[in-house]
Amino acid sequence: MSRPLKYFLLFFMLAFSMGVSAQLMEEDTITHQPFFKAKKFNSKCYVGLEAIATQMLKTKVGMNTGISLNWVINHKYVVSAKYYALSSPLNIEPTVLPDQPTININLQHQFAGLGFSYLVCNNKLFSFQPEISGGWGNINYTYLAKTYRKNFGEIIPAVYGVYNATKYFRLGAGLNYRATIGASLNGLKDSQISGISGVVFIRVGTF
Repeated sequence: MSRPLKYFLLFFMLAFSMGVSAQLMEEDTITHQPFFKAKKFNSKCYVGLEAIATQMLKTKVGMNTGISLNWVINHKYVVSAKYYALSSPLNIEPTVLPDQPTININLQHQFAGLGFSYLVCNNKLFSFQPEISGGWGNINYTYLAKTYRKNFGEIIPAVYGVYNATKYFRLGAGLNYRATIGASLNGLKDSQISGISGVVFIRVGTF
């Protein structure tokens, strides 16, 4: 994927999320009531499990496994605590040690942060969910018993399609773009850790 297309996708997702958020702010002011004292205030929660096929090192594909704890307000607004980790081997030797072609060095990558999203058509069989997440990221690898690591920031705009299967169970798929800030480490660059991802998920709880 070319760099301009990546930035366009990132901009589109961010703009869409900001537009939805602005509309929500307008809707919340109609009742002129404190948010938690509103007559129609409703609070639910669910657990999400994700499998994420993700672009890494520009031309390779890795698999992330993720989990999230989610607070649903009035069946529409979702605040999420999210975590994922790279769960497939990803050899970075050609990048960090190009003069050692016979050595296999696997990258470790993880993320923890908060997400904010809105469920469109939440009372229908299928819902649409734009989301923006941000938080802490980490990459590390071990060579000759020494571990090299780097902490950095991640911003992840995403869009999901949700199948509302039952009252307590949801499943779906989506796309996101992982934008890293400050992920340079011994030849690794932000552009190599950033990438587009495809997500499939299940959700169990109350909605």
